[in-house]
Amino acid sequence: MPLRSFGQLALFLVLIFAVLTAGALFPWQPLDSAWQWRLSGVLLNVAFLPLLALVVLQIGVALAPADPILKNRHRLFRQLAVAACLGFLLLLPLQFSAGLRQHNALGNAQLSRISGAETRLAALRSVTVKAASTSELNSELQKLQGPVLGPADLAHPLPLLKAQVNAVFDQAQIQINRDRAALPAASATTALPDLLRNALLCLGYGGAFAALARRQRAEVSLLEELRHVLRRLNPIRLPRSEASSQAQQLRRLGGDER
Repeated sequence: MPLRSFGQLALFLVLIFAVLTAGALFPWQPLDSAWQWRLSGVLLNVAFLPLLALVVLQIGVALAPADPILKNRHRLFRQLAVAACLGFLLLLPLQFSAGLRQHNALGNAQLSRISGAETRLAALRSVTVKAASTSELNSELQKLQGPVLGPADLAHPLPLLKAQVNAVFDQAQIQINRDRAALPAASATTALPDLLRNALLCLGYGGAFAALARRQRAEVSLLEELRHVLRRLNPIRLPRSEASSQAQQLRRLGGDER
């Protein structure tokens, strides 16, 4: 394979990443927790593509260091990787917040649906008790979109018809109780495994892009720059063996002077 094909392969990998990511952007709802959670998931699932593109370019430049197209493309991608690194670090708190809000929203929606079903069932029971005739009962049930009564049902005496309708309501109440019991516990711990997995992916991708990224006019990668900054911030500590050897030398010098 011609070495210049490495640059073309990198472009196609980034293009696939852009297409897959663009599909998660629509409909555009940046303030919606479901949109944020969906976008975070897509980014974490396809982020290996631009990372692989960087690796491909790194290999291409190593094999053909004099190729100007590969060198320029590699330089551009390494500068863009700085933004990718920062983006994944910023994605960490965003996906955590969106995941918690989405988890709470889904739980509240399910609880609201069950509560609405119970309210509607109570209204159906109420009109059934108050109905003075089969026609009135049928009319009130239709208004509330309750059970449909056919001609054979309406031919029954009113007490028997009410008993049949209440039996249907009892089955509906059993199903509502099952749905309520199946709801997950209202706790953020149920969403914790997904949140922790995504957080580790954010940190991993951020570190991987930092290892390959390089700022404009910088001599080392972004990760190396960060390590140098941390070294300057930390106090210099000699290893214990070196410190003890220096102490012994000082003691010997002191003895010689005497």
